[in-house]
Amino acid sequence: MLGKKRIIVTGAAQGIGASLAEGFAKMGASVALADIRDPTDAVHRIKERKGAAIGISMDVTSLSDCERLVSETETAFGGVDGLVNNAALFAALPIQGFNEISENLWDQVMAVNVKGAWLCVRAAVPAMERAGGGSIVMISSNRIFHGYPGMLHYDASKGAVLAMARSLIRELGPSNIRVNTIAPGLTMSEGVLARPGIEERAAEIVASRSLARSQIPEDLVGATAFFLSDAAEFVTGQSLSVDGGGNIH
Repeated sequence: MLGKKRIIVTGAAQGIGASLAEGFAKMGASVALADIRDPTDAVHRIKERKGAAIGISMDVTSLSDCERLVSETETAFGGVDGLVNNAALFAALPIQGFNEISENLWDQVMAVNVKGAWLCVRAAVPAMERAGGGSIVMISSNRIFHGYPGMLHYDASKGAVLAMARSLIRELGPSNIRVNTIAPGLTMSEGVLARPGIEERAAEIVASRSLARSQIPEDLVGATAFFLSDAAEFVTGQSLSVDGGGNIH
């Protein structure tokens, strides 16, 4: 499905990002795993299965780091065809009322979740133009369609990601670059599983789904790969909830 595609995945050292990168590699893609953490272990798992992967330690809030990420990917694989903007602050964020969130934490969330996505797009687009086009997938959240309380900074950032995608398609369409959004439900990644009290919250969410089970990172691979693939070459500006029918959108 993704044979010969050259794809960057941010936030790929663990959790959703690592699962996406591993899934894309199984489909034949060459994958650059980017993270502020060391992505070596995730890269090693791909290479053990004879997949093509490189790991790059970087900070999505730095334009120079984003440009280095793209440059190293082009050097390793000969170009860039896809970008998955997955890096985000979420798992470690406390549940807080809107008037309890510190200004510093608000700024951190916006810097990583919104500015980081923008900077990665800014860095990747010239490489995609050199490749004749490409596909960008923004990872948002189904929370923005529900209006859950307690994480206003995160929800505002993920709403911004969706809006960013819808605006970008107008600017990037002439370059044959598509932009779509995946909106996952609560996904039981390593970080989420470490949250205090997550079992009770997860049980409530599972009960609200049409497919009443926990969501795992691997559940996002197929939908994201579709947007990156040539099968979606005339699909842009769309958002897809992947949450077992918890949200009908």
